[in-house]
Amino acid sequence: MSSLPPGNLTSSSPPADEKLLRHPFLYYFRKDWKLFAAGMVALFLTNSFDAIPPYLIGMAINQIADQAGWRSLGETILLMIAASACLAVCRYWWRIFWGRFHHGVAEDLRNRIFDKFLDLGPSYYQKKPVGELMSLMTNDVNSFRMAIGPGMLILADAIFILMIVPPLMISLSASWTWKTLILMPIIPPLIARVLKLILDNYRKQQNKFAEMSGAAQEIVSGVRIIKSYAQELNQTRLFNSFSRNFEFACNDVARVDAYFTPVMEFGVATGSVILLLIGAPEVMAGTVTVGAFFSFYQYIQRMIWPMTAIGIAFTHIQQGRASFSRILDLLKTSNDVPDEGAAQMNHFDSLEVRGLTFTYPQGEQPILKDLSFAIRAGETIGIVGPIGSGKSTLVDLLCRLYPVPSETIYYNDTPVEQIKKNSLRRLVSLVPQDAFLFSKKIQENIALSRKEWTMDQVKNMCELVNIDDEISDIPDTYDAYLGERGVNLSGGQKQRLTIARALMADSPIVIFDDSLSAVDASTEKNILASLRNRYLADRRKVTVILVSHRIATLKWADRIMVLNDGRLEAFASHEELVNSNATYRQLVELQNEHRSHA
Repeated sequence: MSSLPPGNLTSSSPPADEKLLRHPFLYYFRKDWKLFAAGMVALFLTNSFDAIPPYLIGMAINQIADQAGWRSLGETILLMIAASACLAVCRYWWRIFWGRFHHGVAEDLRNRIFDKFLDLGPSYYQKKPVGELMSLMTNDVNSFRMAIGPGMLILADAIFILMIVPPLMISLSASWTWKTLILMPIIPPLIARVLKLILDNYRKQQNKFAEMSGAAQEIVSGVRIIKSYAQELNQTRLFNSFSRNFEFACNDVARVDAYFTPVMEFGVATGSVILLLIGAPEVMAGTVTVGAFFSFYQYIQRMIWPMTAIGIAFTHIQQGRASFSRILDLLKTSNDVPDEGAAQMNHFDSLEVRGLTFTYPQGEQPILKDLSFAIRAGETIGIVGPIGSGKSTLVDLLCRLYPVPSETIYYNDTPVEQIKKNSLRRLVSLVPQDAFLFSKKIQENIALSRKEWTMDQVKNMCELVNIDDEISDIPDTYDAYLGERGVNLSGGQKQRLTIARALMADSPIVIFDDSLSAVDASTEKNILASLRNRYLADRRKVTVILVSHRIATLKWADRIMVLNDGRLEAFASHEELVNSNATYRQLVELQNEHRSHA
């Protein structure tokens, strides 16, 4: 017996927490307050112990100058060793606590974004390139992590130093303190002036990164088409233009960010010059000891970091805010197909469509017009019609992938909007025309929807769709890993594996949306025969809906639905339609003519 986590066919994630959307930093500080508090305490102790050595070194210098003896000097040295040991321990623990905190924040945010991706419907993804969405989970999440992690840590570090060092400086000389730090008040206005520029420029940088990622993803995915049309040079130029725009955006951020460090360091470095001017005469006059002068100088040097750190911290925080604003746009996006139903479907008796008219959210003209029909459990139903007649749209609505007009589609006399999404997904298995396979083993792709399964079940499904022999010829057979989207398989092989995956789900309703278009007529005939004589014979209550352009695929259906311009023209058996429906008869004649010429 093998096991595999069940396919996450739908998301039931709750709406994003309003506190997170309004105050993300405060939300995570409260959520993981133990790690946050432990990190802050360890950081404060680190800065406290780090402030002791300059004072002890100054004391040692005075002891040497006064020839106090080895006993006094030895005690000072032991105190320095103890302070250094405590400093090392505290520095280790704040790194541990803080690292766990901000990496935990990143994990939580990634999971929220991923849950949101699963929750949103197809209409959202039709408007957003894949590269842009991936940049949210990678670049933007990491930028916010840097803001709430290293950014807030550096800011707290600067604040703690400002709480600890200036009082020590005042204890040595209040006059020296205010004179050497006189330029500090000009720093906050400079920070405020630059912050807005950083936020605006960094948001532009993130947008350019998303555009570049989207272009790269599209080019890589379509590399075969690009090569077949000899478009390598044009696509290189296209990508280079996106890359150049991203470079310019990065340079704009760097240009603003570059103002911080020189301005911050200049204010404090000037304090060292002032100390030499006002302190040296007092030392030479003997009113201040050399040790006190050295200690004070060391504390001034320590004040360079908090002034610089404030700029670095606010840069990270502003970049994080810009990134979170992009994440916020996603988290606040409402699902156009909300999971508000409560009904559970444990079996299938009937499907009924009543007066269904549907227009896509961004469309102007209805795709389906006043559609009404009923299907009973165990029937095999065909759907046929010209291109653009609404076949795939009807399938999507039966699966509730788009917002369904209220009380138009009923399962077991229950409106589809009142059915829990995960219950509907268990009721219906869809095999789309665009076959999608994951970068996993063949057996894992087939058993995607099952919690528990056996290799015999997997092989039986593959035999049904005439692919077992082909898999046996592949090295590692069912243990072989597929490339991205099954790139190492042919179109027909991918389609047959997706059919096997749908049959493996053992759902009461199986919908094939033109799922045999990539296989030859002989293989299609064998697959349909296996479905009719083996699969459906064992599962008499399974309802099959076949969407196809090939009449040969639909002939064995109990009834065939003919769609034309979004309307239901006829709904009857193959023989009845040939005699009574002009659209269907024309399709039959065209395909017969095509086969005779072939």
